[in-house]
Amino acid sequence: MNHIHPHACYPHYGYYGHPYYQWQYYTVPYHAMYCSTCCQPVHLCQCAKPLTYTKLPQELVADGTTPSNQIFIGGSEDVSLSLEYLKTPGATSPSVKLTITEDGSSSTWDITTIPDEYQIKENFSTVSPGAEVKLEVVECTARLRWCEVICC
Repeated sequence: MNHIHPHACYPHYGYYGHPYYQWQYYTVPYHAMYCSTCCQPVHLCQCAKPLTYTKLPQELVADGTTPSNQIFIGGSEDVSLSLEYLKTPGATSPSVKLTITEDGSSSTWDITTIPDEYQIKENFSTVSPGAEVKLEVVECTARLRWCEVICC
């Protein structure tokens, strides 16, 4: 019968089941690891799973087909927004407007003098999860980008 010594519950240690070796601890690179909270094998443990955080790229696009678009920011951490925009060839009065609504207040960034070449404003604003952003364009294409941190 294979008994689990209390120290075997720590994530990187186990012991041999033979009585002679039962006090000899070893690192467990090829054997089951046990959860230190409930002593279940780690793959069955529901009480102390290690958290993995992932950054998911997100974007919001507005263009001639969809000149106004909005979304809310998700994830578990504040995000930095980056905005890319490009004037439509032959445009006479292009504009980009970004409205951020957060904690009951709104702020707006807009531009009406857009050069002919591609433009980017990196990390120009930081917003919290739950903030709503609205992107509006006239005679141009704009893309708002950010990465949301999620736990999975």
